[in-house]
Amino acid sequence: MSFDEPTLRQITVDVCQSMLGLELTPLESDPGTADQLVASVEINGARNASVDVLAHENLMAAIAEAMFCSDRASLSQAEIRDAFGEIANMIGGNVKGAFGSQDELTLSLPKFGESSNFNWAADHCLRATFDCCGHPLTIVLRESLKTSNNAAELATVV
Repeated sequence: MSFDEPTLRQITVDVCQSMLGLELTPLESDPGTADQLVASVEINGARNASVDVLAHENLMAAIAEAMFCSDRASLSQAEIRDAFGEIANMIGGNVKGAFGSQDELTLSLPKFGESSNFNWAADHCLRATFDCCGHPLTIVLRESLKTSNNAAELATVV
């Protein structure tokens, strides 16, 4: 299946608005990735891709507040990180489903890192950026056209 930017945008909106009640507004300009953190999941198998979610720490906390129906003061750093990873996991799972042939694809656990260590290298790359709670939320889908079952070449976070 061909995968395009509108599909990536729709998956992101579905996850954030429908599941968490977070309003997203598409951004046309690139706000940059300075001071953002990355949660990344890999899709391996018949297709090899990485779904990377970039957000500022304050947006990560807002996501956790929505996910756990709690205020920020009651959330631990681990809960905030878990919620951020779960967003990457939910978006990645929906991308995996949209790829088709799910029994031939696996989804990794989220990996975390800083945007300063982010590597944009990929054979095919899609990007969707939104305003969410006053902060940019960027989703990047990077796909390797190689048939290897090892997406380590796509690893972006350390």
